[in-house]
Amino acid sequence: MLPRTWYTSRPEPHRPDRLMKTTRIKPLDAVWLMMETSDTPMHMGVLSVFQKPRNCGAKYFVQLAEQMRSVQPVAPWNYRLAKGIGYRTVVDEDFDIDYHFRRSALPEPGGERELGQMISRLHSSALDLGRPLWEVHLIEGLERDRFALYIKMHHALVEGVNGVPALLATLSHSARSRSVEPLWAQPPVNRDQHEDIAENLQWPGLAESIDSAAAMGRAALGLLSGALRPSERNSFLLPRGTPRSTLNRRINAQRRFATQQFDQQRIEAVADATDSTVNEILTYLCGSSLRRFFKEYNALPDESLVGMIPVSLQERGQHLAGNAIAGLRMPLGTHIADPLKRLQCVKKTMKEVRRDRASLPEESVTSYVLLRAAPIYASQIEKLGQFVPPLYNLAVSNTAGAEKTCYYNGARLEAVYPLNPLLQFSALSIDCVSYAGTLNVGFTGARDTLPHLQRMAVYLGKALADLEELVAKGEAA
Repeated sequence: MLPRTWYTSRPEPHRPDRLMKTTRIKPLDAVWLMMETSDTPMHMGVLSVFQKPRNCGAKYFVQLAEQMRSVQPVAPWNYRLAKGIGYRTVVDEDFDIDYHFRRSALPEPGGERELGQMISRLHSSALDLGRPLWEVHLIEGLERDRFALYIKMHHALVEGVNGVPALLATLSHSARSRSVEPLWAQPPVNRDQHEDIAENLQWPGLAESIDSAAAMGRAALGLLSGALRPSERNSFLLPRGTPRSTLNRRINAQRRFATQQFDQQRIEAVADATDSTVNEILTYLCGSSLRRFFKEYNALPDESLVGMIPVSLQERGQHLAGNAIAGLRMPLGTHIADPLKRLQCVKKTMKEVRRDRASLPEESVTSYVLLRAAPIYASQIEKLGQFVPPLYNLAVSNTAGAEKTCYYNGARLEAVYPLNPLLQFSALSIDCVSYAGTLNVGFTGARDTLPHLQRMAVYLGKALADLEELVAKGEAA
């Protein structure tokens, strides 16, 4: 369907894959492999920053690396793609821990700039599709006695909007615990609970998984009727209201990454003062940051930029595999100069998004998600994608992390940031995760499309300060 590239120079395995026991990849996972190209690698990332334990000794990193390297992977961390026999995986009998776990150090002074540059470089290189689809980098040399872990994993490997839950599930809430094992020592979080979802979904023969053709037809008619309503702006079928912008140019594999961290109490305070939700404030801040950034480059569209919010039915008790690409469209109010009117616009459109999300059918969920995402798949097909109208300008997500402080064998987790893959003609993803009273925002952008991406993170902070000032003056009541 879509071109794929095998990034490997490994010799052929001694035993042909067709003679080894293989496991079929679920359809929603296989989609990410189908969309893999040299310009759009489909891996996600997680950057976590830790404070070293007190009195840990001069050989702390040597011992930490040896401990992590000594642990062998469990399924699916030891699976690689089987070659030549469709979308299946096979146990990698030649697994090399030294390839997947790497130790490196930042140049002095080891600040946020140096860390951002290293993460941008690491995230720009594609995973080797001939090996298990993950890497973990232990990064030393951060200022103030800190270190970082950068995790890169393919979207086809781990279900979920991003890999943050997979990481947090491996950590401890006790600073005294020294029995925490690395990520690859246990199955990804929540994977087992979805085994019953798609166990009957197969390639080919996806139609066999649909509970009833009538249910699928009702879902399609519902989407079409919603899209045809003049007031509807959030349907993925027959979308309207998305301007072409700098963000919708063709991209290559090179990435930039920037971060911003807020005290969650600051966000909650302005949310209470403006009768808003935390999600509405975060969306407003993203729109305000984007407006300032693109005005600076004289590239702000006359119409509002539109964000794509990933769909998650798990909050409604559904057992949907989270590895879906469909989402809801959310205008960010970037065309409105007045900050308070922009906030009101965001609150109004957020209510529309909630209504759209609540309308998702209870039956045939997997097939419904695939239906909603069909235009996105079409936009990624080479030579065809340039003719598909933009469905959205950027991706925006907010993931619940952990309420309590987490530790990795005594090292305190200070911050955690998600890095999501970028699709062709969509050059930016803004992703937030809550953790221990903080909100951590990661900006993943196409390097050649978005110069000085760190300014966007800075403007996000200034947007919050400006809104706090309006609240203090009583203008936002």
